[in-house]
Amino acid sequence: MLLSIVMMVRNEEKHLDNTLKSLKKLREQVDSELIILDTGSTDNTVEIAAKYTDKIYFKQWNKNFSDMRNVSISYAKGDWIFILDADEELVDCKKMVEFFKTDLCKKYNSAYITLKNIYLEDKTIYDKVSLIRLFKNDNDFKYKGAIHEQPDYKNPVYKNIAIFDHYGYMFLNEELKQKKLKRNEEILFSELKLNPMDPYVHYQLGKNYIAYGKYEEAMQYMEKSYELYKNLGYLPITIRVNLAKLCIRLFKFEKCEKICLKYIKKDDKNIDIYYYLALSQSKLGKNKESLKNYEKYKYLLNNYDISTQANDVTCEGETVSFINEVEIAIISIYYDLEMYKKVFDTIKTMDLKEIKRIYLIIFMSLYKLNKLDEILNLYNNLSNSEVEKNEFKINLEKLLLSVKESDKEKLYEILSKIDGNYGMLNSIRLGNEISTNKYNEVLIKENALYYGDLLYIALNKGIDLLDVLEGVNYSCVRDYLNYIVSNRRDCILDLYDYLLNSKNTLDKNKLIVYSCLSRTLLFGGNLIEEKYKNIFLMYITYQYDYIREIYNSNLSDEILLDFIKDDEDKFIVKINLIQKNKDIDKLEYIKQMKKLLLDYPEYKKGIKILINRFEKEFNENEELKLLKSKYKAMIEENINLGNLNNCLNMIKEYEEIFKDDDIFNIKGIISIYNNNLEEADRMFKYAYLNYRYDENTLFNIGFVKEQIGEFLESNMFYKEVLKVSKDEKMKEEIYIKLKMEETTTC
Repeated sequence: MLLSIVMMVRNEEKHLDNTLKSLKKLREQVDSELIILDTGSTDNTVEIAAKYTDKIYFKQWNKNFSDMRNVSISYAKGDWIFILDADEELVDCKKMVEFFKTDLCKKYNSAYITLKNIYLEDKTIYDKVSLIRLFKNDNDFKYKGAIHEQPDYKNPVYKNIAIFDHYGYMFLNEELKQKKLKRNEEILFSELKLNPMDPYVHYQLGKNYIAYGKYEEAMQYMEKSYELYKNLGYLPITIRVNLAKLCIRLFKFEKCEKICLKYIKKDDKNIDIYYYLALSQSKLGKNKESLKNYEKYKYLLNNYDISTQANDVTCEGETVSFINEVEIAIISIYYDLEMYKKVFDTIKTMDLKEIKRIYLIIFMSLYKLNKLDEILNLYNNLSNSEVEKNEFKINLEKLLLSVKESDKEKLYEILSKIDGNYGMLNSIRLGNEISTNKYNEVLIKENALYYGDLLYIALNKGIDLLDVLEGVNYSCVRDYLNYIVSNRRDCILDLYDYLLNSKNTLDKNKLIVYSCLSRTLLFGGNLIEEKYKNIFLMYITYQYDYIREIYNSNLSDEILLDFIKDDEDKFIVKINLIQKNKDIDKLEYIKQMKKLLLDYPEYKKGIKILINRFEKEFNENEELKLLKSKYKAMIEENINLGNLNNCLNMIKEYEEIFKDDDIFNIKGIISIYNNNLEEADRMFKYAYLNYRYDENTLFNIGFVKEQIGEFLESNMFYKEVLKVSKDEKMKEEIYIKLKMEETTTC
């Protein structure tokens, strides 16, 4: 028997069949046996193995890989032993066949394979390692080490005898990955207890922690391994490469550069070292040095046979699949160095899949080269995938936000030639007119943020945002408004005025626009003082009314809080609930508001406004309160007598004396008498924002709505009165109004 293929397996049904099937081309050409040692499978592993060999043996797993390996090779009868894992598929065995059919097998004692560790299903991410797997079968051969077992092999070693793809690191099952890492950790710590100064165990612990993503712990063990190996007068390549990699992961770029520069003084052909050196230098802003070392990486990859990875069995090739990353990095450096033509020339040979990762760099380079027309060529070469087209357009919008204002019109002209709504958007940016309905159609159909520019344009043309946004869902409305407030800062005051002058409403569709707009201005408008106060009051009011509409307006706030999951909406309901109950227990009000300050610091400024207002009211002496009450009563008496001019003078005096603006309802009633319903609605809005639960305010708004023919809205406000009012006469009047409206509708 020439060759014994020896495997150790346990619950390997996922990969085993493919692995054994791949061996067929080797076994047909080389006299061989297949030996499989099962260490306790509970799946179909043994049944799968039985299809390929009858030499299946069993041994209970003892948590020691070397022991199990040594048991498995004890069954081997061949002159040579080839060790294989269940998740490794043979790709190329030509050299192995040649090895056994010629005298080569008489000249060597061992041979190593090239193992390609695959990390993604599409095989785009992988690394390469050289592993000694073929050994002469003599009495001395054995494995040692409880985990990551190492063969006790003899020289000379034949290079690259076969190529395998390894799928064991392609963890699609996170639970399985964590179990495997935990198992390895336990075994390694057991080994460390027995051999605390073993550098290899420290190294493997470092590797295990890298797989966990625990880089600080990994660095600790890797550096300890380095020290121990150094004391032994030997520094494995993998230690230094992994230290460099960990420095990158821990943002220690100067340290990484130092490690790599020291390494290449003795070995200037290590692919991984040049990758980490170039990456660290780019992070340090050393673009020219980084570019030179990325080019060296590419050179060694293209001439792999001369690399350290190809000629040293102890050297892994972790970065050999990173060529696309390197190409992207090189183009980014070209751009940083203002080598725009180099950017353009390089992308001509690149795959579109890679180009999309650097669209903005490409577009900016074309802008600098005054070759913006090339953008259309790139767009026309895209597939019909809407995803690809959308990604392209997103980056075009980033370009538009980056170029000079004076250059935007030229870009708009080019981009208006793109098909569909995006071309139309740029045509509108150029000043072309469309109907309000068309604005609305586009905003309903699209959801990309940059279509928010249609709101900006509509606002400047005096088109009502309610008409433009009718039927657009809540999240899109919020995104569009966030976009224009972030990128069209000149419209912030216009948006504020629009919102401040908007009519009172409980209509859900209008509330979507008003709540989203008030929130956007609150967090992104940088408004101060009175404007900030008004925006905060509008936000907590409009969002609250919207929340009640989408859940159930008849639910109590306490029950509503049990349904709501969104933390922001919880705040809105809580603060409104606290405002509603503020006159019941004034000390409890202050306590609850201060708790809100702690729980929701992002609303600190607005909460403090309400607290300060309350404290001002709370600290007023009784004499002042009585005086204000009498003054208001005098104004109301004059209203009833029809002395409206006298009322206006008294209101002016009241505001000058008391420095207060708490008589919006009175102002609104005077506006009704003056037949100025629009002004009345505005005054009642201020009253509503300052205290949503006042029955007179709610009634007055309902009355105005009724007068202007908005009966659906008037009924909604009247029903709100019924929820809060204790005035039976007022409630009876509302019941009559609602009944009459119901009769009229029928």
